[in-house]
Amino acid sequence: MNTPSNVTVVIPCYNDGAYVISALHSVLNQTLKPERVIIIDDGSKAETRKILETIQHENVDVVFQENNGVCMARNFGIGLAKTDFILNLDADDYFEPSFIEKAVEVLNGNLDIAIVGCYYKKLKGTKISNEIIKPLGGSIADFLVKNNAMNCSLFRKKCWEQVSGYDENMSNGYEDWDFWISILKNGWYMHIIKEPLFIYRVKTISRDSKALENHDSELRNYILNKHKQVYLDNFESFSSQLLYTNHELRKNKLKVINSLNYKLGSAILAPLRFLKKHLGIFNK
Repeated sequence: MNTPSNVTVVIPCYNDGAYVISALHSVLNQTLKPERVIIIDDGSKAETRKILETIQHENVDVVFQENNGVCMARNFGIGLAKTDFILNLDADDYFEPSFIEKAVEVLNGNLDIAIVGCYYKKLKGTKISNEIIKPLGGSIADFLVKNNAMNCSLFRKKCWEQVSGYDENMSNGYEDWDFWISILKNGWYMHIIKEPLFIYRVKTISRDSKALENHDSELRNYILNKHKQVYLDNFESFSSQLLYTNHELRKNKLKVINSLNYKLGSAILAPLRFLKKHLGIFNK
């Protein structure tokens, strides 16, 4: 007999038919099973719909809707959940088998923790990188300058209710960062399991890359204005993090410039070195 997990997994899906079955299997094969999996198809094309229509499992519900965006899809799926814990999973990613068991243990044992994430690795094509990405999690102070967590994390449904869910105005991205700020500013904490229990698929073109390239400034301004009091209350931490980030960017930029100058100089001097070595024209 399976131990009740008190977990519902919500998987929004938009044209990810090639990957959604792997994502689904990764949660159905957990050491601690979710009580329910809800897949919200957000207006996918026919190929993905056909794949979703083949899913037959007693604990899996597939819901089809018009394309309304990922925020509305997540909110709709979470609203259908009857459990106390919600696990987000994007349709092109997947979890290692022990994540739910370890994350539920954290939430059950720590009433001040609202969210549990983990370290992760990136999948490019068919190859998983050896690099382990280590988000920090933490308190609200750790989320003022950047998002220190993955969207695919386990959280308490009551926290989603407290903040009225995902902000559906954030159709261009960063909605997970805003969601974590909304929760953490109420005194909650995020715990990070220090194991790579999640695999993030890197695509050439993705919603995250589009957000960074086309909407970064706009979205950051939206978050800052929405949570202005939080930034004022944590001004010293916010400003020190900004100064440190600026310092690191300037340092890295200088490294790149110096590296380019070195490479350019080497390229220019290479023919002269060849002539010197083989013809001896500079030894006269």
